[in-house]
Amino acid sequence: MAKEKVNYQEVYDLYQLCCETKDLREFCADYGVNYDKFMNWQRHQLWSEKLGKTVWVEQPKVAKVQITGNPCNSPTVKMEVKQLEGEPPIRWVKLQLTSGATLFLRNTTVLDLSLLLNKMIG
Repeated sequence: MAKEKVNYQEVYDLYQLCCETKDLREFCADYGVNYDKFMNWQRHQLWSEKLGKTVWVEQPKVAKVQITGNPCNSPTVKMEVKQLEGEPPIRWVKLQLTSGATLFLRNTTVLDLSLLLNKMIG
């Protein structure tokens, strides 16, 4: 059985977002990540950063969303989203709701994200 390649940057980002009570070793054990390999990756990242070899992260592209209607007076809000042709998918989105729930979406489009938000609002 072939092993799936681990994206350590995603593991590190998820750890930063999720864990305030667990240490990194526990987090890696819970999610099946080899702690020693992760630490080796992180050490190389820090060394590259120190040498000025860091990779610059591209700023997220903001999609235009038009909201029509008044949420106070009507139970639904209509959103119109225009999907650009050839637009790459959104790699990941984190939604934190006031109820305390957190949603993670991966490899989604602006259109799919807007439909989800419209269903949640309506």
